[in-house]
Amino acid sequence: MKSFLLFWAATIVLWLLGVELLAQWRMCGLGARAVGMANTAVTLQDEWAVFNNIGGLAWNKQAAWLSAYDNRFQAAGFHTVATGIIAPIYGGMWAAASFSRFGDHLFNETIGSVGISHKIANYSLGMRANYVQINMAGLGMRNLIAFELGGVGQLTPQLWIGAHIFNFTQARLAEFQDERLPTVMKAGLSFRPNARLMLHAEGEKDIEMPTRIKVGAEYRIVEKLALRTGIATQPNSGAFGFSLYFKQLEAGYAVATHPQLLPSHHVALRYHLFKRKSLESALE
Repeated sequence: MKSFLLFWAATIVLWLLGVELLAQWRMCGLGARAVGMANTAVTLQDEWAVFNNIGGLAWNKQAAWLSAYDNRFQAAGFHTVATGIIAPIYGGMWAAASFSRFGDHLFNETIGSVGISHKIANYSLGMRANYVQINMAGLGMRNLIAFELGGVGQLTPQLWIGAHIFNFTQARLAEFQDERLPTVMKAGLSFRPNARLMLHAEGEKDIEMPTRIKVGAEYRIVEKLALRTGIATQPNSGAFGFSLYFKQLEAGYAVATHPQLLPSHHVALRYHLFKRKSLESALE
């Protein structure tokens, strides 16, 4: 009961704070859990770490298939489809492969990725290589490779830390004005007083943009239902979502607001190849 009241108190505070926050839209995560908490995903060690922070992947215990669909601002051409698979390969090492595509025939961005993550004691590190193809009607196609690094650590039974950097090699998109793919750094803390409640705080910095601050919360009401909420600056955005769990299947939905544009909608599916044994293992 205390966790339930704390979650809803956090929900009210987050949405009230969000009224005063201003800025602009940037990168978004994948997976209903991340999107529903305003993309406070850098400390999460779930299956969606393959997209959000490869360093957290090695904490998983079951191979899984992932699929997601995202429609930003309910606008034509602002759709993202993504799929991925994760599996253990040796000892504490996990591997992942993923694919995502954003856009339409006028502009689209396609990313194929492979990644690996390794866990030792209470810490894990990971690296992912992304083959990025950007196609612009009338302007041609660009192909490049971008790398990312990430890590997750458990400082105490209740406190977690995470960090991630995308495109640390600063891959060049075009020679004109030395245009490069964005380099984005994230770091955050997660407080988990029990198996049902998570509270997250995270900072995100694109080297050419203002720092983005994000906070989020998740409360697992019962084993089959989890609620989430969050807010973020740059721009002033709020998020809410939930997931339903059916044996090996998780089905999730999240919505994110924007101060000037229509809400964005996100749906995601995760399928475990083996039956979950307990609530605690499902939350890891």
